[in-house]
Formats: sequence, C-alpha cells, structure tokens
Amino acid sequence: MRKKRKPVIRIDLLWKELLESFLYSALEIFYPELYKLTDTTKEPLFLNKELRIPGSRRGQKIVDLLVDIHLKTGEIKCLLLHIEVQGTIRGEPFNARMYKYSCLIALRLSRPFVALAIRTTPKGVTEETCYETKFLDSETVYKYHTIFIDKLDEEYLLNMKHNPLAISALAAVKIAKAGKSEAKRFEQAKEMIRLLKMYGFPLDVRMKVGFFIEGVVNLSLENFLKDFDEEFDVLCEERDEGMYIPPIAKRVLARKAREWVRDEGKLEGKLEGAYEKAIDVARSMLADAMSVDLVSKFTGLSVEELNRLYTR
Repeated sequence: MRKKRKPVIRIDLLWKELLESFLYSALEIFYPELYKLTDTTKEPLFLNKELRIPGSRRGQKIVDLLVDIHLKTGEIKCLLLHIEVQGTIRGEPFNARMYKYSCLIALRLSRPFVALAIRTTPKGVTEETCYETKFLDSETVYKYHTIFIDKLDEEYLLNMKHNPLAISALAAVKIAKAGKSEAKRFEQAKEMIRLLKMYGFPLDVRMKVGFFIEGVVNLSLENFLKDFDEEFDVLCEERDEGMYIPPIAKRVLARKAREWVRDEGKLEGKLEGAYEKAIDVARSMLADAMSVDLVSKFTGLSVEELNRLYTR
C-alpha cells in the first residue's frame, strides 16, 4: 500500500468553514442556552473584518469568527467563536488569548458580546476556562463558555439526526479516538459518510460535511483514498426533482475544496478571496460543459454573473 505525502491539515480552519455554514446548528450543540434565545429565522451577520490584528507575518490576522445574531426579544447580540482543536497549546495560555480578544472586541465594537470557545482537551496542561489576575486591589476576571469537543457525548450527537454539525462533531471525536491507525480512521470516516447519507441531508449539506470528514481523517494510503472517494461518490448522488449531478461536477468541486482546506494561506484569506475562488470553480465547471443553472447552484454565483463569464 503506497503512501502519498500527507498535506498539513488545519483542523481549526475546517471547523471555521463549518461554523460559517451551520452557525445555528453549532449553537444547538455547543451553546444550547444561547440557541434557545436565538431567532433562527434571521440570518447571522459575520463581522470578521472587525477582528483584524496588525503584526502577523501576513500583516493581519483574522481571529476566528465574530457574528451578530438576532435574539427572540429583538435584541442583536455579538458572538465571538474561538476555535482551538489541535490539542497542543503553543505560545501564551489559551485563557490569556481569550481575554486579549475580548479587549479587542470591546475597543472595536463598544458593545456587549458573548464568547464561545470550542476546543479539544489540551495535552499536559490545566484546562483553563476563565481568565483571572489579581494584584493588591486590582482584579480582573473574564469568563466565557467553553466546550471540549472530545468530551461530547457520542450518543447525544448520534440522536441529533436533524443537525449536520452533530455528524461533524461525532466524526471528529471518533476519528480522533482511532489514533494513528489509518485503517481505524478510515473505518470511522466511512461509517460517518454512510450515516450522513442515511440521515437524508440535502446535497450541499452532505458535500460540506463530507469535505470536513475528508480533511479530519487525513488519509495517505492509496487504497484507502480510492475507497473513500467511492464512498464520497455515493454520498454525492443526487436525483431529487429529476436532476442528476454528473460525476465530473463532484470531482471538480471535491478537487477545489481539497485545495482550499490543504492550503492554510488560501483558507486564511478566504474572506478576501471567496468571490475569486467561486469564479475559479465556475470556470472549471463551465469548461466541462456543465449547465449554467447547475454551476449557479454549487458556486452561489448568479446566472447573470455566469453568463458574463461564459461569454468572455
């Protein structure tokens, strides 16, 4: 069984992609108290540009997700989601960084917010879930809601058949428990792919969660990669309302998605380059003689925009 060189996978960035797509599903799992107060009929507004920090090697760094959500009372509440799921904490302590982000938001937005930290249990360090300092009469206490993904109840996730984030979280937990054995990771990923199909999610949801599972399982052995691709093809079958999605569409989308999640620089710049990436995918699909309506469905570009592309 020949191995291919493994790409570097940023699991936190994979999670970030999912949270952008399924924010309310995430709140139902990770912050049910807030979910019950949220008006899920109204679209969230992402404010990630408010979290730009000068000084990184690229000049700026986007710190996870900042989003406005509507409460059932009519109030708009700002939510910070910080994702740290690599397991090893480097640099300054996690709780110190959470406090730093809170100060940044307070300065930039000048209004209250609520914070959610999504983590795996750190290795070899204390599980800090708040930030505290005290010297003489000066004291600072900053508390935030923390969820440890690896401690989520698997049975609870398995029973949330309506929630695509539950499948994602369950896959992350099971694949992590499989450890370094590629055979075990493959079996867990295959089980999750079949479960995703069985639950009857729409095609776009199945593909997004499927890409996440592919990134988390991080296969390198050719026979496992081939078998996983076959499972992915079954996952992406779509004949609803008489429409058939040809295999070339799945392969083009899968290829582009893999490029994004395996290139940290491109994914970190997603907010600035999302439109260009959609254009790139659209050109590939149009070049393969796929219909404008189908390309519009998968890229989110309007038919008018695609017609302009097609005539260039």
